[in-house]
Formats: sequence, structure tokens, C-alpha cells
Amino acid sequence: MAKKIVFLLAAFLVLATLPAGATVLIGNVPASAAIPIPAQDYFGGGPVTFGNYTWTSTNASNQSGSVFGYTGGYGFGGNGSWTGALGPMAGVNDSYDSWGVSDSMTFTFTNPVYAVGGFINYLPSGSTPTTIAVYDTDNALIESYNLTFITSGGDNQGQWLGFSETTPIGSFVLTDNYVGISDPLYSPIPEPSSLLLLGTGLVGLAGALRRKLAR
Repeated sequence: MAKKIVFLLAAFLVLATLPAGATVLIGNVPASAAIPIPAQDYFGGGPVTFGNYTWTSTNASNQSGSVFGYTGGYGFGGNGSWTGALGPMAGVNDSYDSWGVSDSMTFTFTNPVYAVGGFINYLPSGSTPTTIAVYDTDNALIESYNLTFITSGGDNQGQWLGFSETTPIGSFVLTDNYVGISDPLYSPIPEPSSLLLLGTGLVGLAGALRRKLAR
């Protein structure tokens, strides 16, 4: 009986430490929560600002630094590789086991959000955990999650992961083991010149249809 009471008390304490309304999203990150990443092929520690966030990394130099908006190939050891077909990505580009530092990259939001995530992969079997975490606008930890998933090792594999919170999210942090993030569903908004060409093409098509109907 005493053992049962101790177990129930321990379970209660664990539940009591979880933030209210905190949810880890595994495989079902809504499109609105996924972080869009533009093609920039940037190496370094940032900062790089895009849309509603500023990206930075503690890795400014190892292997030329972290990558942002990278469009080339990127390896995750036993978890396979991204070929660039997923679209631009951000990656911390080092690990504790390789460089003796647990580097991270951070997306800091200009306007707080309530859900965030993306398509993620990492180098498994590291001596330190690979984590994703969200912080509030005062930089206090809301929730973190250690990555443990294993893919078949093929190309462009990973897992949709993120968080949904009732507390406003000020930043999203990914740490260690070459962790990378992409948003395969992201479609960049066409440049104004492209929109002009599209508009010109539609006008021409409409004119051709009118002429055909007239005949």
C-alpha cells in the first residue's frame, strides 16, 4: 500500500510540473505553425530576419557555422540525408561529439505565436540529447522535448514535430547533433516582377478567349 501511495505521489508531481495547455505535436504540426524558410544558403551564426522571426545560432564557425536557407545536401548519419528536395532548411551543423560544444539555433518571433514546428531530422546516438524547446517572451522555458525517433536511413526522411501552447511562444530552440528543420509545404510568395508577368499572362489569355468567343 505504501509503495502504491509513493508511486501515485510521484506521478502527481510529474503531472504538476507540466505547463498547463502544453502539447508536443508529433506528426501533426498544422501548416500555420510550420516555420517558413527562404532560400539563402547562409553559413554562420546570424542574425537573419525573415517574416515574423529572427534566426540566430551559437555555431558561428564550426564547419563554417550553422546553415540557414540551405538548399544543398545535408547528412544525419544513420538517419539518412536531405537532398535539397524538401526545400530550404536550417541546420545547427555540428554536435557535441564532433566539436565538444552543444550548439543550438533559435527562431525568435517578432510577434509571439502559440504553435510552432516543422519537418525535423537529427544525427542519432549522440552522447548528449538532441532537444527542441519553446520559451516565453521573457525567455523562460515553457516546454522541451528530446528527439529519439529513428528513420530507415533513406533520403529526405524525418518527423513533423512542434509544440502547441496556451502561453505565448517567444522563441523556438533546436539543440545539438546536426539537428535540422525544413518546411516542405512552404511555397515562397512570388516576387513583384513575377506577379506582374503572371498578371500580364492572364490578361493575354483573357483577351484570346474574348477573341475566340467573338469569332
